[in-house]
Amino acid sequence: MSVSSFGPVRSLVILFSLVPAAAGPAQERPAVWRIEFTDLKIDLDPGHGQLRGDARLRLTSLGSGVEEISLELNHELAVLSVIDETDRPLDFDRDGGNLTVRGGQGFSGADGAVVRVRYQGSFSDRVPELNFFNAWIGSDISYALYPGRWYPEVPGPARRSKGKISYYVPRNWTVASVGKLTAEEILPSGKQYDFDIASPVEYSFAAGPFRSLRRNIEGLDVGVFLLGGGPEKAEYYLENCGKIVRFLKDLYGFFPYDGYSVIEFPQELLGNAGGGSYEGITFYIPGAMPDRFFYLPVFGHEIGHLWWGNFVRGAEGPVINEGLAQLSMALYLEQALGETTFRTILKNGAQELLLSHSARSYFYSLQSSATFGRELLGLLLSGEDLELGIPSPSKRNILHMLANSKGCIVFVMLRDLIGEAAFRAGLRGALARFAWKTMALADLRAEFEKASGRDLKWFFDQWFFRKGAPEFDLSYDVEAQGEAWVVKGRIRQIRDIYRVAAEMVFVTDGVRETKVVEIKTEVTNFSFVLPFKPEAILFDPDYRILRWIDEFRI
Repeated sequence: MSVSSFGPVRSLVILFSLVPAAAGPAQERPAVWRIEFTDLKIDLDPGHGQLRGDARLRLTSLGSGVEEISLELNHELAVLSVIDETDRPLDFDRDGGNLTVRGGQGFSGADGAVVRVRYQGSFSDRVPELNFFNAWIGSDISYALYPGRWYPEVPGPARRSKGKISYYVPRNWTVASVGKLTAEEILPSGKQYDFDIASPVEYSFAAGPFRSLRRNIEGLDVGVFLLGGGPEKAEYYLENCGKIVRFLKDLYGFFPYDGYSVIEFPQELLGNAGGGSYEGITFYIPGAMPDRFFYLPVFGHEIGHLWWGNFVRGAEGPVINEGLAQLSMALYLEQALGETTFRTILKNGAQELLLSHSARSYFYSLQSSATFGRELLGLLLSGEDLELGIPSPSKRNILHMLANSKGCIVFVMLRDLIGEAAFRAGLRGALARFAWKTMALADLRAEFEKASGRDLKWFFDQWFFRKGAPEFDLSYDVEAQGEAWVVKGRIRQIRDIYRVAAEMVFVTDGVRETKVVEIKTEVTNFSFVLPFKPEAILFDPDYRILRWIDEFRI
């Protein structure tokens, strides 16, 4: 199936996926309370676009003498009442999306507090840059992702909590939610779904007349929720997504959430986004979910975000969030399709799989001018290079693209350098140390150095804090020496000087011999004695080094 069948907007599934960006200090109000448990009851009235919520929050004070609690709630949702655990009304002020609850002496010096907030409203939450809706309460589908602030939370990272959620929906609707489904009950006026959240997360859900299928996979509650198609399609996607989840769970040693949901969203609500990943759920446009063809890179990337970009977020932005999500996909692709295909796809991409990110797309981008605006080619071929490790909020889209192409390949090069076992140990160490935190590239480097016992500062400086890539020119002579042959040559770096270990393969009559040359300077001389006269000498034939080659020039 070709990419063109998706049309120009749907093709953006290979470009932009949504994962919440780490908020800097200036964007967060300091939290003086932490939510320990959220008991949430949600009543959906999709016919009128209404959501009614009843949230009981159990909080722990992070300080002393605190007489008020700061909460966040979408500004379109009206607060009906705020009471304490004895049903005593509490004073509160509302300023846009900020809700300040005052308990007087009831909060002063206390270790904990219980606040109950009842609220309702017709609301949506649109991200203008991508024309994407974080929340939508409609008659065909209703959903709310946690950036939409659809339930009361404290500001900052202390907002994640354990809890339980009950959803009341029309009888023909199904609910996908964070947590583990514990009960499903048909009521006279509709249907109720109950979920338990044992691992602290921020909450998201989707509800509608989905074709759904749930299954327990190795203790994990996994569900697929489709807008159309029959039971075979649901089974097909559950099976394929389950394989990716199992692989990455084994790679990283754990799964961060109580459950996992795959949800199909309408194209008109995703705008220019092709998919997204939030804590415990991933979602996709219909064009990415045909009946009998699985776009492995699309799903692998979003599932990878469950660890990278959600569970651990990158301080520099896309280089960790996108680069390591793309790497997660690539490693599964290697396991599923084999190393030869894996290396070829890293080099050239795979349009038939909706995977354009590659070495080829990176070098094409560097040679293209930004004349396409927000069209597909304009986003892929931006004509600009940036240092992956230097944040640039105004150029986040470009960094996003570079992280998915150059960034992913550089992480694979790091694995080739330090070995698979040390690489996996470094990733696991980073996930353990920075669970629900923000991690910088320097932190990630420290984990890889600890796992490998090697100094990797030069590698990170070279590939993450410089633009561009190297280019090599090979020249050599072959001379007979008795029954052997001597190959003497020179490797010259045409652009900036890089440090790499390059494979050279000597070939004759089906016989191959591989040597490794350490390159650190502008000119590197080499000399090898071979038992045969080589008919061909191949420099880095498997394209293990991100580098300029003639076929990438346009």
